Amino acid sequence: MARAGKEQLRGNVASAIRDQIMARTVYPGDTLRLGQLAEELGVSVTPVREALLLLTQDGWVRHEPNRGFRVAAIRRKDVEDTYLMWSTAEGEIAARAATRATARDIDYLREIDQCIKKADPEDGHLATELNSTLHHYVSVIADAPKLDWFARAASRLVPLQFPENFHVVPGWSEVNRTEHAPIIDALAAGDVEAARAGTAAHFRGTGELLMRWLDSLDFWEEPDEPRAPRGQGRVSG
Repeated sequence: MARAGKEQLRGNVASAIRDQIMARTVYPGDTLRLGQLAEELGVSVTPVREALLLLTQDGWVRHEPNRGFRVAAIRRKDVEDTYLMWSTAEGEIAARAATRATARDIDYLREIDQCIKKADPEDGHLATELNSTLHHYVSVIADAPKLDWFARAASRLVPLQFPENFHVVPGWSEVNRTEHAPIIDALAAGDVEAARAGTAAHFRGTGELLMRWLDSLDFWEEPDEPRAPRGQGRVSG
């Protein structure tokens, strides 16, 4: 298997495990069994181990010597800090793009924004894919690979991923339809400060929507002790 194929498989497995953590199929403190996950996901143990190591780097999982992998606690403050850094990086990317955007770039961004506005409200996946396309193109215009790296790293730490499922967050669809036009206007005008401030506020606002929704689900509540792995006896902490 080519290297790109292996990386894609690892990413897909990591996304599937992250989804289990989000859905509370597994809880903070639970042990993640390589063999069990491999069987559930229809893959070998190797990509599961690689995915768990990736999730360890991103803070979703703890790797404990002689104990294996456990689900890490997700703290509200950590997500707030992630959005602080993500919004800052995206703001700087937009500021850079404001100095480089051409008329053709602006036309393309407006075209994407119109597609977002015209999209079927019931087709949340299309809306999130278009959103990702728009923000990705702003980063292409900016040509700031280090800033883009920080933004992508922050996005992996958020407990809900684009473009798979962010449309379920209450209020996000309206934000997606209404908040891009002023950012594009700032890019068109070459207004660095407006592009920076508008984009940073856009991402901070998205983070606030996400955290309010997770608050309503009692997402941050942790069990008093580690739960027993599925199909296994209770594991001591």
